[in-house]
Parts: sequence; C-alpha cells; structure tokens
Amino acid sequence: MEFTNQRFTVSEVASLTETNLNTVQSWRRKGFFDLGASEGWHRFTLSELFSVAVFAEVSGGTGNQDVASSACSFAVQMLAEIIESNAAPYFVGASRKGNDLVMEIAYGSLNVGATLGKLISEGADAGAYIVVDYSAIFSRLLKRLHAGGYAMENPNSNV
Repeated sequence: MEFTNQRFTVSEVASLTETNLNTVQSWRRKGFFDLGASEGWHRFTLSELFSVAVFAEVSGGTGNQDVASSACSFAVQMLAEIIESNAAPYFVGASRKGNDLVMEIAYGSLNVGATLGKLISEGADAGAYIVVDYSAIFSRLLKRLHAGGYAMENPNSNV
C-alpha cells in the first residue's frame, strides 16, 4: 500500500504527533482541523495526520491555538505540494493588535525574509511574527512513521 493511502486510528495519530490522546480528541471535538463531515469513529488519512501534526507543533510552540488553526488550514494543500513537487512551503504570519492575523505562504527559505520584510513594510503592526516550516514538520512526521514501522514507499518513485 502506498503510504499516502494509509489510515491511522486516533491513538496512532496521538502517538505519531507526540500528543496526549485526550488532547487530540479534544482538538477534534473543538474543530481545530478539518476531518470532513464524519462523526464518531474515524480513521485519519495522511493529510489529516499531517494537519494534526502541524496543529500540535504550532500550538505547542506558540501556545496560541488560533495561530495553530490558521497554519493548519493550509496543511493539506502544503502536504500535496511537498509530495508532488518537493516544494518547501512556509507559513509566515504576523499577529496584529486586536488578534488580527496577517498570513502568507512563502516558498523556499530565501523568500521567508522577503515575506517578513513585506509584512513589516506594509504596516503589519505586529506584536509577534511566526514562521512555520511545513517541510520540517513533514520530515519529523516521516521519521516517526518510519520508527513506528509504517510502510514508507517513496511517493514519487515509479516502482
């Protein structure tokens, strides 16, 4: 089975994202990441697993679930770009006064500085800035999948 088609239980998701099971279940109930219209028992796709991983890392690093939810909202699209084209996408955000979040996606580490500079020059009066490296989060997730014994076929191979 190609690894992009694997499904994961909520217990596996908690383990692979290094998050407490009850926390993942609470985040799911609160709707912090999109799992479609399913209710009750659910097996997570790789995209959904990645969304939870992004949410876990950003909320753990910032303590802000709104920022994590914003970064998570791009996770499925960013995962597709990473797998299909080896893109290096970054979420660049600036938290304005009044909890207004200005965000952009930058590609390649060289563009992150330019994007931050643009936000500053456009007057994003930010109390804080955040940069989320989607590729790094995916890399850490792949390492945990491999360590957990999950089949890790190369999605770009023609074998």
